[in-house]
Amino acid sequence: MGISDFTRREFLKLSGAAVALMVISCDDSGTQTGAGGTRTVFKLSLRGRRGSNAAKSHNANHLFRTFQAADTNRAHPGDNSRIVTVEISRDRFNELFDNGNTEVADLRDFS
Repeated sequence: MGISDFTRREFLKLSGAAVALMVISCDDSGTQTGAGGTRTVFKLSLRGRRGSNAAKSHNANHLFRTFQAADTNRAHPGDNSRIVTVEISRDRFNELFDNGNTEVADLRDFS
């Protein structure tokens, strides 16, 4: 069965299952633990897409502890940024997210 044998609906179901598996693989704080003392956090990205200047600025200055936090904290309604993962050190994670107590980190506060 090749990739062209999937219908659009089947492809969307499989994609949804893959995202659900990624979310389930998160630890109890909603943040994945990487190898070597790193943490996986989330960022909004407009790379390869058209977007507003507000969304570009918002994306450049924010990191999110969980996928859900990134999805609910977009620049404005209609922001079509995708959610990507970023690996940061455990120390930087603790600095940005107050040891996991906050959901959103504004990087302008930590310059």
